[in-house]
Amino acid sequence: MKILVIDDSAVYRTQIIKFLREFLPEAEYITAHDGAEGWNLYKKERPEATLMDLLMPGLSGQEVLKLIKGMEAKAKAKIIILTADIQKYTRDEVEELGATKVINKPISREKAAQIADVIKGD
Repeated sequence: MKILVIDDSAVYRTQIIKFLREFLPEAEYITAHDGAEGWNLYKKERPEATLMDLLMPGLSGQEVLKLIKGMEAKAKAKIIILTADIQKYTRDEVEELGATKVINKPISREKAAQIADVIKGD
């Protein structure tokens, strides 16, 4: 299983993977430092799950989500948004765009367990 992590913070990408490895040790983790790189890696790697921030240089998380869903209208890939933006409008927007789950930052062991459950389909 491939999991793509898109976040402009190297520290945060490392934290996400560290927490998720406890629940999904067999996964292959691919990282991108911005939305454009994330979109290119998504097209190349076709991960089963993508975790991404919304506020990034270049393409935002919303734009990447639109591109993924536009490419695969019936995308089976799970898109999980990890964001510090807690506004209801933002949450509603990304859910309408097709996000599988929205989780507020910061990441924690408990949130990683939720993410793993979503990825595994539990």
